[in-house]
Amino acid sequence: MIAVPFRFSTRSLRSQLLVYSAGLLLVIGLLALMVVKRFAFETAQSTFDRPLANSALQLLEEVRLEGGELAIDMPFSAFSGLADAPRDKVFYLIATKQQAYVTGYQELLANDTVRQKIQTYTMQLETSPEYFDLKFRGEYLRVALVGRVIYTRNGPQQVLVLVGQTAEARTEWEHQLSDVALKLITAVILCTIIVIVLLIYQVLKPVKLLNQKMMKRSNIDLTPIDLDVPEEVSHLVKSINIFMGQLDETLSNLKNFTSEAAHQLKTPLAGMRVQVELLHSRETTAETERALARVLEACDVLERTIEQLLNQATIKHRYRSIEPQTIHINALVENVCRSLAIQALARDIELSLQQDAQFTIVGDAFGVEQMLLNLIENAIKYSPGGKSVEVEVVRRGSKASIVIRDFGPGIADKDKSLVFERFHRLPGGEQSGTGLGMSIAADVAEHCRALLLLKDTVPNGLTVEIQFPYKTWQEAE
Repeated sequence: MIAVPFRFSTRSLRSQLLVYSAGLLLVIGLLALMVVKRFAFETAQSTFDRPLANSALQLLEEVRLEGGELAIDMPFSAFSGLADAPRDKVFYLIATKQQAYVTGYQELLANDTVRQKIQTYTMQLETSPEYFDLKFRGEYLRVALVGRVIYTRNGPQQVLVLVGQTAEARTEWEHQLSDVALKLITAVILCTIIVIVLLIYQVLKPVKLLNQKMMKRSNIDLTPIDLDVPEEVSHLVKSINIFMGQLDETLSNLKNFTSEAAHQLKTPLAGMRVQVELLHSRETTAETERALARVLEACDVLERTIEQLLNQATIKHRYRSIEPQTIHINALVENVCRSLAIQALARDIELSLQQDAQFTIVGDAFGVEQMLLNLIENAIKYSPGGKSVEVEVVRRGSKASIVIRDFGPGIADKDKSLVFERFHRLPGGEQSGTGLGMSIAADVAEHCRALLLLKDTVPNGLTVEIQFPYKTWQEAE
C-alpha cells in the first residue's frame, strides 16, 4: 500500500494538477451524464412509442363502413402490446377529420391540442404515426395519431385513430437507465481521480527527491547532483548542475582575484611609504622633488588599480544580475572617443573616428563601454606625441568590427597572448599601467561572443580589432 501524503496549497503543483484533473473529469462527467440522460429519454420514447403506434394502427385497420356509418370491432390484441406497462392507463379515440365522434373517449375531442392535431394531420399513402404529449384528466399522456381514407357513398372520409398512454412506466424506465449511468460515471470518475493522485505522486516523486537532496547539502557544496531521474526531470538536474558549476567558478575566480588584487595594492603603497620616509631623511630640494614625483606616480598607479578592480567587479556582478540590452555601438563609440579627446590632446595625439557601418549588439552597455575605454586609452597612452590613434566602425562581409589602430611601439608576437592575463605588464615599458585593462576587455568581448584580435600596424604600432561574428549583431536603423 502506497501512502500518499497530501496537503492542499494553491502554490503546490500537486494540488494544481489534482484540481485541474478533477475539474476536467467533473466537466466530462456532467457532459456524459447529459448525453446519457438524453439517450435514456430517447430510448424510453422509442421503446414505448412503438407498441403505442402498433395499437393505433391495429385499431385503424379494423375501422370499416357498415350501413353507411363508420364502425369498428375492437380487437383484443390491439392493446396487448401495451401490457408491459400494467400501471399505465390507456385512452383512445376514433373520429373523422371533421371531428365527428366514432368511438372511444369522447372527452378527448374537447381537448384543444387533440383538435389541433386532428385538424393538421396530413394523410399519406403509407400511414405514418405522429406523436405528441398531452395532459388529460390531470395526467400526462404520450399519444400516437394515425389516419387513413375510407371511401363512402358520400365520397372519401378521413378517419383518425388516437391512442394515448400515461408515461409512468416510460419515466420509471428512463430514471432507471439514468441512475445506472450516473452510478457508473461516478465510479469511473472516483477511480480515475484515485489513479491520477497516484500518478501525480509518482511523477512528482523525483522532484521531491531532488528537493530533499538539495536541502541536505551544505551551502558550500557545489558538486554536481548525481540522481537517477526521468528524462523530463534530468533537464532540470542538468541546469542546476550547470548553474552550480558556474557559481563555483565565479566564487573561485573571486577568491583568486581578491588575493591577487590585495598583493598588487600593497606594492604601490609600500613604494609610497618608502619615498615619504626618504623625503623626511633628505634635506636637498632636488631629492625631495624626485621623491614627491615617485610618490605621485605610485598614487596614480594605486588609484588606477583600484578603479580597474572596481570596474571589473562591477562588470562581473552585472553579468549575473542584469539582463542584456540592445546597444547602439556607433553612439557608444562616439561617447567614448569624446570623453578621451582631451586626454589625447594633452599628449599631442590626434584621435580620429571613422564609421562605415551602423550596427547594434545585445550585451551590457557598461561593460562594452569599459572595454572601449581601456583599449582606446591604451592606444593613446602608448602612442608617441605627434602620432594619431584611429578608431573605425566597419563591416567586413558577415562580420561587424570596431578597429583601434595606434602607431606606437606595438607588442611583440610572443607577448600578444600574455597581455590578456590579469596584472601582466609588458617589460621595459615607459608607461606604467595596472595590467587589468586588456584582461577586462577580453572578458567583455567573450561575454558579447566577440573576438578580440591583436595585429601589427604597418609600419609599426598595434591594431586591436573587436570582431562580432554573424548573428551576434544587427544593422541599426
